[in-house]
Amino acid sequence: MLLSSSLFVLFPLLSAFAVVWTFRIFERAKVELGFEHYAEKADPTTFLKMPANAGINFGYTVVGLYWLWRVKKQKKKLRDQVFFYYMFSWMSVFYGFVQFGRIVTQTHLFAVIDQWFTLPFFAWIVCWNEFVYRGYWQTGRYLFIMRISVLSYLVVLFHDLGFEAVLGLHILAALLYSLRTQCKPGLGTSRSWISFILALTACAGFVCLKLADHLLASFSLFQTFTGHFWSKVCDVAQIHFAADFFMNLQTYKVNNKHN
Repeated sequence: MLLSSSLFVLFPLLSAFAVVWTFRIFERAKVELGFEHYAEKADPTTFLKMPANAGINFGYTVVGLYWLWRVKKQKKKLRDQVFFYYMFSWMSVFYGFVQFGRIVTQTHLFAVIDQWFTLPFFAWIVCWNEFVYRGYWQTGRYLFIMRISVLSYLVVLFHDLGFEAVLGLHILAALLYSLRTQCKPGLGTSRSWISFILALTACAGFVCLKLADHLLASFSLFQTFTGHFWSKVCDVAQIHFAADFFMNLQTYKVNNKHN
């Protein structure tokens, strides 16, 4: 399952690249391109362009590999949840390369894929919560949620703020579903509550630090490692604590019943 689950992430990702590259339907999507959008000083003549903002993206890959390793050791205990961990971890692994590609290429293709790939992260959290909360597998429901998430990106074709609006809804859904799981008697624990708060704090840090990138650059503390860099640190932490949230739930009541 460890390697086969990677195909469930890699194939849709490559398909998204093919769609964006071949059909050019997302050329109208508004994305930020150019080094002027980053506070870090760039050197266009080098491969990394912006070393700090490029290198930090491998944090996603490291966290993903860490959770693949950790879950593999506990797969008997986690039972059906293993698949959710594997999928989420592989998303993180591949997302690191997508983010890295966006920084070093500064192309519309990678910028669109970066945005598009962000949405299934939160949609998968919703599916994961559904499984833990209800206690049984629902293939049809999960496929429906993920399809809606993927198709929702089409909103960018109709409004410049389409991505921000859809992303906001995804974050809200992941937050509410996680809160519902945490509050269900017999599931939430004090440790999962801490993980939930830390993930939420990291999410807020990601948004605020990214938006304040240029403003923070006026302070010496944020000139070498800028707000954008630290926003990525928060984003990586958000992924880690999201997985940790599920690890700290009392999921022994979740059975292996498939529907």
